Amino acid sequence: MIWLIVVLVSVYIGIGICLPSTFTISNSLNMRGNSKDIYQRIEDFNNWNDWAIWNEDDSMLITISKPSKGIGAKYSWQSKIKEIKDGSITLTEASEEHFLTYQVQYSKLKRGKILFNLEEKEKETVVKCSLTINNKRKIFSRYFTLFIRGSIVRNIYEVLSKIDEGLSN
Repeated sequence: MIWLIVVLVSVYIGIGICLPSTFTISNSLNMRGNSKDIYQRIEDFNNWNDWAIWNEDDSMLITISKPSKGIGAKYSWQSKIKEIKDGSITLTEASEEHFLTYQVQYSKLKRGKILFNLEEKEKETVVKCSLTINNKRKIFSRYFTLFIRGSIVRNIYEVLSKIDEGLSN
């Protein structure tokens, strides 16, 4: 019986090591607004409360840096919920009306980045949001990310839809 447990644990670890340690998950939406308005809505952390779906934890304490936009602007949170803990999102790169890149830190670990690409077309702007998740240290996190990819894609679409809804208000 012990040999079976050893084999199963070995297989679990072996497969986990073979899974990618970095996942990039993305979705896009054609928005009615121009790239300038969309860029400004995403860039300023004061707007995130309107569309950031992870803000629904009532115990979460959110801190926004001053200034709330521009390179180095930071959005931090602390939660009493063990799975959410604490973390921050910092704007690290930007090209006005074209893209915004954010570094995501969860607890004390850099866990990935969020990239918004904006491409203005004739009557709309295509906005693509990509979430890159780094799971270099934890094999379980690799499995978890693999199994919830579809949920993350839907969440990204929900965020993009809320950004779009706010443009028409």
